Amino acid sequence: MKSEKNILVVEDSERLNDFISSQLTKNNYSVTQAFNGKQAFKNLKNSYFDLVILDIKLGDIDGLQILKTIRSQDKTLPVMIISSISDDETKIEGFRIGCDDYLTKPFYANDMIMRVNRMIERSKIEGFQHTPVHQVISAGPFEADIASQALKKNGNVIPMRKKYFDIMVYFMKHPNIVIPFRTLYEQVWNKEAADQGTIESNLYVNIRNLRMLVEDDTTEPSFIQTVRHTGYIFVA
Repeated sequence: MKSEKNILVVEDSERLNDFISSQLTKNNYSVTQAFNGKQAFKNLKNSYFDLVILDIKLGDIDGLQILKTIRSQDKTLPVMIISSISDDETKIEGFRIGCDDYLTKPFYANDMIMRVNRMIERSKIEGFQHTPVHQVISAGPFEADIASQALKKNGNVIPMRKKYFDIMVYFMKHPNIVIPFRTLYEQVWNKEAADQGTIESNLYVNIRNLRMLVEDDTTEPSFIQTVRHTGYIFVA
């Protein structure tokens, strides 16, 4: 009987991808295979995974770029790089971006399974909840490219600071619902604030500046609207 734990294997070598997948299946994991970056993003968008096994050298998209996109949206999804690149500089870059483990080819199947089991168990104990990962998010006239950190409105790029982009992406992923001040602050800044006053004053400045970039008329915003004493709603 297969585990409820689902693993995405991203490897462009069909032979190696099949080998890794078969070993995981033998150890009762459910496996989804992707043979390039485009397939990886499609699966990450449409399914929930408990772990990603990721090669760096893919035919279309660099594996480290995929890792960077994952980490921009999900800080806790376990990712293990399996690569023929063994130099310290690449390994350090992988860990800096956010991989949880780095296994160099060739490798022993038992070693891989042991590492996978450990990451799955740690994630289970810590109770992480993972979300779909998008390469490009669309909402209304806006399109956000997560990898390049670029926001477009009606096809035109809007230059902006990273924090404004992060706020906009959070809005676009949660359209047409009221987002409380504290929720928006904690999710975008990735930290808790001591008091409501600090949260609201910080958000006020950033939302005001963001509106100047994305709204047609800042005096009557049509996209980012304030819900009095509660939070904001992004109308797509």
